[in-house]
Amino acid sequence: MIKEKIDKFLKNIPAIPENVRKCAFYLEEGDLTKASYEASLDLAFSNYLINIINKPIFGFTNYVKDVKQIFSILGIERASQIVNAYYASLILPKKWKVFKINNTDFQFLQSNLIFYWNKILNHLNYNHIYISSVVSLIPGSLVVCEEIFEENYEDIILLKESQSISYDEILYKISGLTIFDILKQICIKWELNKESIKFIDYFSKKINNETMYSKLAKYLHLLVFYEISKPEYIEAGINDFVEFDIGFVQDIYEDFSKIVELS
Repeated sequence: MIKEKIDKFLKNIPAIPENVRKCAFYLEEGDLTKASYEASLDLAFSNYLINIINKPIFGFTNYVKDVKQIFSILGIERASQIVNAYYASLILPKKWKVFKINNTDFQFLQSNLIFYWNKILNHLNYNHIYISSVVSLIPGSLVVCEEIFEENYEDIILLKESQSISYDEILYKISGLTIFDILKQICIKWELNKESIKFIDYFSKKINNETMYSKLAKYLHLLVFYEISKPEYIEAGINDFVEFDIGFVQDIYEDFSKIVELS
């Protein structure tokens, strides 16, 4: 049953609109002018861009609605983050059942993660378009969880509460796949850069070695749980979707706290 649900979900993943794909390509090439032009040709993406960029957390004092101006203000890395955030929006459910949120709440979560992730990368003096933009895709794992479990929600809740395990652990026990395994399959279907998919692996498997990817994965793991441990997300049940691993992040915990406190 779950395997069929996963297959159906992956089969129905929408393709990235052509102009948005071209926009992402030109961002990778470092050409903001061509990227903003392609973005302006897709009305749905343009509206999404204007809506998300004018949220208070981005700090713009005046309402910005010109796409070219938005791209100029954002720069390559942050524009790429917004493009990836739009990718995740393409698979949003019409109504949430597993998690007590709506699509506006989801967008706020994306925005907060982007804001703090940029502070972390600036603090670490690390500038890499694929790593900076992958943060926008991580909340897509919530959509995966929602879509896989919504039909059997009552049974899953009983199982989760009786065994005190996360949705991710339940999925792995049933199917042999984690939520992030499925997220990676979505990214592969969308033909995302291999570096982004590799980093999702480091993040989801909590690979602990001496590489920069491992260090960044620790910061992202801690950032995700910093956000979803806020009262509104606990109430929505989001903090139960995967397990927090304190041992994985112990060596960067103090540094992370300083970054957040400076925000």
